[in-house]
Amino acid sequence: MKELMEPIESKLPLAKAFNRIISKLQILRIMSIPRIFEDAKGETAAFKMQSFYETILWEKWIHEVFGRLEEWTTTINEFFGEFCGNWEYYALSKRLDYIHEFGSDDEDDYNPDGTVKTNDITHEQLKYHTVFSELYHDCVDIVQDTKPNDLLPLISTLDTSARFSIIDVLQKVSGKEIPCYVVNKGGELRPIGREEREERKVYEMIEAVDLGQLVYSIAQIMDSITSRLEAIYNSDQAFADHHEFLNEMLSDVSALLQLNLKEAKILE
Repeated sequence: MKELMEPIESKLPLAKAFNRIISKLQILRIMSIPRIFEDAKGETAAFKMQSFYETILWEKWIHEVFGRLEEWTTTINEFFGEFCGNWEYYALSKRLDYIHEFGSDDEDDYNPDGTVKTNDITHEQLKYHTVFSELYHDCVDIVQDTKPNDLLPLISTLDTSARFSIIDVLQKVSGKEIPCYVVNKGGELRPIGREEREERKVYEMIEAVDLGQLVYSIAQIMDSITSRLEAIYNSDQAFADHHEFLNEMLSDVSALLQLNLKEAKILE
């Protein structure tokens, strides 16, 4: 069982922002993680278990959203590069690759001599090999099945985390001034006074609002993109090139990864 949430291994702007969010959720993960059987008993057990479960889902959503954006980039670039933006060339090639690797239970996929059929292939035979079958995951999926409002508890936790100060709690309990230190650029500890501590707290609260808005905006954009992908995937529109849409999507994905959300046109 992981005690800490894992950061994203990337230097892209979105990864840095997501890692900042993860760092702010670490305290809740540490405080809520069950360690012994007694942690599953008592009045606070249900709340702690719910909090721990939520941190698992938040971490999963953050990592998989970032991974999906990179996956979409790779797939669309491959579609335009290796397959010249031709949906049929892409689907026929992917179908052959799949059958050669995994085989097929459908007799219509083979010629009488046992070789894989490459002529007179129907749309039904290509349905699960189009570029949209790659871009849209036809299964239960945390990226596609998450709605913006599902992340409101995460946004609320970011706000709570910014307002919470262990130093304030200790001072209230002890009735004494507790010294506070920060690490400077040289890696050394230096003490900070009450005024600087309050300034930092204000900054943390402002940052929490910004990060919360980022989470909600990205959830909106991901929901919009996946809804359009699902609609195309489940219709005859999947058997077409859709150059304009895919180029627009690639541009939006790049904007998300670079944190240029104002350039994303998918919500327009």
